[in-house]
Amino acid sequence: MATKCLILGCSHANGAHMHLDPDAGYTQRNFVRQVEYGAKNSYPVLLAEMLGHYPLNYSISGGSNDAMLRIGLEQINTLSSNDAIIACWTGMDRGEIWHEEHQYWRPINFSHLTHQVVPNEFSKTGINIGLLVDRGQEYVDYAKQWLLFEGNYARSYNNKLKNMLALNSLAHSRGIKLINLDSFQAIWDFNWPDFVYRPQKSVNDEFCSFAINNNFPHEPDGHFFRPAHLSYAEYIYSIMQDTTV
Repeated sequence: MATKCLILGCSHANGAHMHLDPDAGYTQRNFVRQVEYGAKNSYPVLLAEMLGHYPLNYSISGGSNDAMLRIGLEQINTLSSNDAIIACWTGMDRGEIWHEEHQYWRPINFSHLTHQVVPNEFSKTGINIGLLVDRGQEYVDYAKQWLLFEGNYARSYNNKLKNMLALNSLAHSRGIKLINLDSFQAIWDFNWPDFVYRPQKSVNDEFCSFAINNNFPHEPDGHFFRPAHLSYAEYIYSIMQDTTV
């Protein structure tokens, strides 16, 4: 049986809007299949497969570092020391909120906050099914208030830092490999403990920076297509061959 790889992250780890690539010849009009295409071809999924793992994509479009830690805590007991985690850390200024009516967590992110989701084999935290959540405007109003009072650099920086240290400490205590990557807005001015493995060495190694610097095309919201994801996965894989996890 193949070893597993738990994948955590935001829309970049979920391969959001990958089907919009005009050069891919992708013609599937079913929305669920479109999301699945991205979730099966994002850079952490491709990297996990290169490393010989079966990917379990728990990334969330619009997701936060808070969500990544929460899901890591929820899923850690399903992993063994033969398995791995790829954490694609995201922007600092994000959070999540519990929807009492629908009994699940949703990102504090206006484009993702107000829609219902259903679980999916390839995008395990759920796919937006286009239906609005109950009392959706109240959640939007709360998100605005949250951003006003919580959305500052100092809080966001320390929050991301603590999430990363907590998840790495947990994985290290279980003997589980954790590969730390950043889709964007990485923390470069902190002296990381030796057990925190980060194959990226500079801002140019962040996924979005890599894709921009190499002139990969993207859709209007800034999400890149499969060629960028594949090239980045190959790049990180090549770095990992010269280092020890």
